[in-house]
Amino acid sequence: MLMRKTINDGSEWVSQFRAVLDSFVDNKETATIHNKPPAVADVWLRDALDNMEGSKEFISAIRAAANMANWYQIYNATSVESGAMKGSMQELAGGMFAAQVVGPRGLISSKKLLTGLFLLREGLHYPLHQHQATEIYFCASGTLSIQHGIDNFPQQLSAGQFSLTPSNRLHALTMGDKPVLLLYIWLGEFGGKNWWWYKDANEIWQREAWERQPDAIWTQTVTETVPPSELNTAKSF
Repeated sequence: MLMRKTINDGSEWVSQFRAVLDSFVDNKETATIHNKPPAVADVWLRDALDNMEGSKEFISAIRAAANMANWYQIYNATSVESGAMKGSMQELAGGMFAAQVVGPRGLISSKKLLTGLFLLREGLHYPLHQHQATEIYFCASGTLSIQHGIDNFPQQLSAGQFSLTPSNRLHALTMGDKPVLLLYIWLGEFGGKNWWWYKDANEIWQREAWERQPDAIWTQTVTETVPPSELNTAKSF
């Protein structure tokens, strides 16, 4: 589900985001670790930050978060020893980085809220997947398309727009020709399995599960045939 708003219409987002940044200074649970993304990803980040649009307050808040946060690679591609998603994961893992503002490894430590920045390489495709958390994206820079369900056409998400993906809704992301920087919020269950879907050689839908580890990185754990009931649900969107 895509919601179209200009950045100026998103004043509530800006004020809430700035309030979080202001509060972390005096918060006793503030994380002390600060890691920049690897050099190649830092180039994408600087590109995305330079191409943001909106108010000075909005841009200032995003830059502050990006420069203070602890960036990390989301997926552990080295844990994939076999399986249909091995090639996709090895390409994808090096193209996605996150920085929690609030969360287990965020500027503010929390087990109840997960929010921060999501950086993706230009041209990257994040295949069909689903997770228990309800996910909100606000696009700060770049352009991407997001597909919900198996058969629906992708819709474009540009700077100043946001999308809502309900719990366990199958979805895929494809980046445009510039790096993409998203603000994200996860609501509900942060853990559980993140399922990647694909068709095998016999055109049967399979899925591989990834589960969040204590260091917030996801690692592959399970492979199974998609249950018929869930396949029917995915086709209904």
